[in-house]
Amino acid sequence: MSNVLDVMGPRIQLVTDLTVNKDYSLMKAEVPAGVIVPVHSHDDRETFVVLSGELEAFTEDSWKTVRAGETVDIPGHVKHAWRNSSSETVKLLVVSTVKMGEFFNEIGRPADTVPPGPPALEVLQHFVKVAIAYGYWLGTPEDNASIGIHLG
Repeated sequence: MSNVLDVMGPRIQLVTDLTVNKDYSLMKAEVPAGVIVPVHSHDDRETFVVLSGELEAFTEDSWKTVRAGETVDIPGHVKHAWRNSSSETVKLLVVSTVKMGEFFNEIGRPADTVPPGPPALEVLQHFVKVAIAYGYWLGTPEDNASIGIHLG
């Protein structure tokens, strides 16, 4: 298994070897308390299985709470966001495309090297550049504010 990567807050560990498996990407994920994933979309389908804790997921114009044992399936091109408003780290399994796994490998940083607090400007700029190169849509501050996420 690969190392744990910090991908702008959530921590991802690829379970599948993307050099061998070209069908899908299976990942373990942790979303620490207070972490928010702003609204975005991509052509990759993602399926999330909550193993422990609970998250709030935004899909199809509303927020819903997703608890341990529940699954959220997000088809490609659907705008979605996440937030962990709880006081505990949420553990997930994530199934997506090889392309998504490669994206996480490209933007992720070894989790044990990431300082606490918000990412530095150059880290954010690298994320945006790579996301755009992959064809991913990132919501503006106004898009996020419209669903209750205030970036600052």
